[in-house]
Amino acid sequence: MVTFDEIAEKYFLSRYLRHASITVYRSSIKAFELHFGKCLLGDVDHEQILAWRKARLDAGLARRSWNTYSSHLKTLYGYAMEQELVTASRNIFSGTLVVPPKKKKKTIESHLIHQARDWLIELTEQEQRTHQRATITPAWFWLVVFETFFHTGIRLNALLQIRVKDVHLLQRYILIRGEEEKTHREFSVPIMPGHLPHMKQLVKSAKSIGMRPDEQLFNVNRFSGHYRRTTMNQDQVEAMYKKLIERLGARITPHRFRHTLASDLMRQPDRNIHVTMQLLNHSNMATTLSYIETDQEDIRMALAEREQQYQGRFKRGREVAGKSLPRGIACDKKPLTRKKLQG
Repeated sequence: MVTFDEIAEKYFLSRYLRHASITVYRSSIKAFELHFGKCLLGDVDHEQILAWRKARLDAGLARRSWNTYSSHLKTLYGYAMEQELVTASRNIFSGTLVVPPKKKKKTIESHLIHQARDWLIELTEQEQRTHQRATITPAWFWLVVFETFFHTGIRLNALLQIRVKDVHLLQRYILIRGEEEKTHREFSVPIMPGHLPHMKQLVKSAKSIGMRPDEQLFNVNRFSGHYRRTTMNQDQVEAMYKKLIERLGARITPHRFRHTLASDLMRQPDRNIHVTMQLLNHSNMATTLSYIETDQEDIRMALAEREQQYQGRFKRGREVAGKSLPRGIACDKKPLTRKKLQG
């Protein structure tokens, strides 16, 4: 018999996991041990897990948080069963997930995007004119960051992993490596016309200061003496967006650009879910669908399209029916009533 800590070490050694994934596994184990202590896996049964679930949910734990604990511990317990380190015939975490409340995806309204972009452009022009640091500095760099999130919808961590050589201006795409992606898959995002001038400026600036092909491209520390770090991290990006939030009085974050892009794509006439799925690098379609928010206006438009289609078919059908009648017989223009049909 083993403890969760012991089986976790064996599991991590057998898999290639991201640091963030390992952190979630350890957090789940910690939650388990706070309730059961550092016990052996064989000392706890399914009914005790259900009782633990009830206690945590009754205490106010979010259902999504419980599902995170349950799914990760189920994986570890299943691995222990595969390695014959426990003798149970059934995974004690099977059937312990709960249905979470539907979480509304957060998107950014178009007027907020325009306001944020205009302010960053204003700050860029201010720095160029006065040669003094603006509220967000260097403003031109953060404008490139802003436009990259807007046009690509990539994750924050993906942006931090982009190297100089990952940007292909001639072919107009950015390579996103799989090492730090949730799906562990490599993919690419196109550089659109509105995004291209910003990426050209960033790459040109990077080469002018001697950045090597394998260096972090989105590294504000290399473009301003105001910063002292060697590489750009998540905190620096979030600090910039915090200033945008204070300026606009509304939430605007990198991940909300992701939700916004997905919703915008799925509102287009063809609603190509496969394109959206590939662009966001999702491993399953359900994840992509979860980003889509349908409001009353979307429903109204869909029903209006359906109504127009049926009206068009009915009109054509009546015209064909009228033409097919023998000469001298008029087509009744009035639709049959229910009473006539029953008679």
